[in-house]
Amino acid sequence: MLWRSRGRWRWYARLMAESPEKPLETLRLHQANERTMLAWIRTGIALMAFGFAIARFGLFLRQIAAIGAVTIPAPQGLGSAWLGGALVAMGTVANLLATVRYARSRHAIERGDVGAPSATLVYVLGVTAALVGLAMTVLLTRSLGE
Repeated sequence: MLWRSRGRWRWYARLMAESPEKPLETLRLHQANERTMLAWIRTGIALMAFGFAIARFGLFLRQIAAIGAVTIPAPQGLGSAWLGGALVAMGTVANLLATVRYARSRHAIERGDVGAPSATLVYVLGVTAALVGLAMTVLLTRSLGE
């Protein structure tokens, strides 16, 4: 019998002995949980890449201005380095929280306590992204006026 054998199939044989539907549903839930985590990881990586590009482009413009090829006004207050850093930090937090959310959901699936996960992560990142977008809009409109 499979459950007496050693190796990776022991857990599957025990689950099949309990209920033929339970392992299939559990597998579906785990796969959906993993897809959700991977989507959050992709979002976090995209935020970090976008933030890095914004910060680097600001540095590039400052170096070009130092050479004298282009004149740019002196930055006032919040600049591209700060916005880029905020986006990189937001992407890092998104990846960290996605991993924590994945682990909690995985343990809940294993316990059989399946329900909707908390939406706190979505709300926090959404509000933070809106605030960063607002700051970027203010910076762009101020630079157009100069």
